[in-house]
Amino acid sequence: MKADSRNFALDLQPAQILRLRAASGVTIRCDSGVVWITQEGMERDDFLSAGGSICISSSGVTLVEAMGNAAANLTLRGSAAECAAGIFRARAAV
Repeated sequence: MKADSRNFALDLQPAQILRLRAASGVTIRCDSGVVWITQEGMERDDFLSAGGSICISSSGVTLVEAMGNAAANLTLRGSAAECAAGIFRARAAV
């Protein structure tokens, strides 16, 4: 993961899950690949492909997973305070 004051570049491997907590207001942009996004309290899930983006509206848990057999490259945009709080955590799916 590479970071500047507001942007985080992240590569998600196939079946790897990014868990975001209290990420309301964070924007996720898919730079390559395809990702599935589900937000706690939302009735629908979202899929992003290269060039797509979404602003997280849930203050609960948001999960982002790389779909298919290819890695997904993401850029997350949020404030330095959000990043310092440790909302960005990635782990392999079980």
